[in-house]
Amino acid sequence: MVTMKEVTGKIPVIVGATGHRDLRDQDLGALRDAVRAEFGDLMTKYPNSELAVMTCLEEGADQLCAETALDMGLEIITVLPVPAGEYSERFEGDARRKLNELMGRSSKTFVVPHEERAGIYIAEHCHILLALWDGSPGENGACDTAAVVQAKLRNRTSGSAGEQLRKNDGVVVQIVAPRSGSDSTCMEAGKVVIHGDEAAGSRMLRDTDDYNKDCGSLGCTADDKLSAVYMVSDRLSIVNDIKDRRVLIGLSVCATVLAVAFLLYDEAELHWMIVLCGLMIISLFVINAFTRWTGFNARYVEYRMLAEACRVQTYLRTAGICREVTEIMPWNLQIEIPWVSRAMSAVTAGEKAGNKNSVLNMWILDQRDYHRKALMRTELQLRRNDRMVTAALIITIVTYVAALLFETVCCGMISGTSMFAPETNDAVRTGFKLCMGVFSALTIFANNYYGRLALPNVIDDHRKMVMLYEEAEREITDKGEDEALLLRLAEDELCENANWYAYQSKHDRGLGI
Repeated sequence: MVTMKEVTGKIPVIVGATGHRDLRDQDLGALRDAVRAEFGDLMTKYPNSELAVMTCLEEGADQLCAETALDMGLEIITVLPVPAGEYSERFEGDARRKLNELMGRSSKTFVVPHEERAGIYIAEHCHILLALWDGSPGENGACDTAAVVQAKLRNRTSGSAGEQLRKNDGVVVQIVAPRSGSDSTCMEAGKVVIHGDEAAGSRMLRDTDDYNKDCGSLGCTADDKLSAVYMVSDRLSIVNDIKDRRVLIGLSVCATVLAVAFLLYDEAELHWMIVLCGLMIISLFVINAFTRWTGFNARYVEYRMLAEACRVQTYLRTAGICREVTEIMPWNLQIEIPWVSRAMSAVTAGEKAGNKNSVLNMWILDQRDYHRKALMRTELQLRRNDRMVTAALIITIVTYVAALLFETVCCGMISGTSMFAPETNDAVRTGFKLCMGVFSALTIFANNYYGRLALPNVIDDHRKMVMLYEEAEREITDKGEDEALLLRLAEDELCENANWYAYQSKHDRGLGI
């Protein structure tokens, strides 16, 4: 039996395994070496991620990949087309013995849901597909290796909206595997051929590995994988949001100090202020380079999207709805952050919906109250910012009026006779200039910091979410917790999250101040 491991918030990198059953005996050594090399390469490239091999354990290629994975200390996940007892009756002799042994050593064994074909399910839920395949096109309508490869390359997910608009980021690593009795004199057994967008697949795996590296420092565990991923992604999004806001404060403060220092240099003739101006300019570029290198804002919004997807998936599971979030996730999210979609496929693989429970309080009412409170906080923050800007503007206007009176009455602009000595007039003028400049700089600070947070957009988002949950509450009160209604609510919530992501991901944190 497999020892139960501690459930962490890390996303497993799923390698799907498929291939021919009738491999040639003389090729087995070369094929094992090639499979071992591919697994080892993935482990080296993505050291923060746990590799798991998903397979049907069919005779031949599937069992070869599973045995190699176990020899290397990797987990195997077994996907069955029918219950285990019925499935084993399809095997004979040594193949049946291996099947039963490998199922016993699997970290998870389950029957594919929705009467879907097991090979297609693997293609849809793996990050990368390893195919021991001779490259032949196969037969139309068959569920053979060629069909599984094509399903992966098309990146097809059953029943999902926007299927035709998806980015084709499926990657297949073919290990050339001649079949027994075939004319394969020109084939080199064990040769590796890459199909699909390798660059896009590598980016997806790097993003996944970066997330796993970040979550490694938190040490969060839970009773199940979905809960653990939610806890980690939620906490990571908060941490990166705090860091991103600190960057905004740093940029805004440096810009304000730069404006004030230049005024003091120019008007008060404090010549040493030119050094402070230079330090602030350098600081702006350093902070800008630092935030682009660390990517706090990008991590914040992407981890937030992962957390929200986990939360919606939890609600669906609690409501007893057997649907995966990836089937209803907006297509633009799947294009722009494919690693999140693939992460959800990996996390939910083999998971079943629980018994039907009410989600009115834990989902609809809870989220309605959350967005109401968030709306009130953001409106208060916006009013505070408006008061700050208004006060600075009023002081600037008052200063201007005072300066105008000083010039017209005291300096003789009208009468031609000054009430004070020229040195006194120059000192007062400098004071007025500095006062107006300082409060103008403070206005720049407020608008730069709070403007980057886009408080009106945040308020609008919270208002829409409050309306969404209030309408859902009314419909549930009238019709009950109907599955179609809850699915529509889940889609609407994911769409609103996608709109929020689209804005935040384009929100530059650079030097446009």
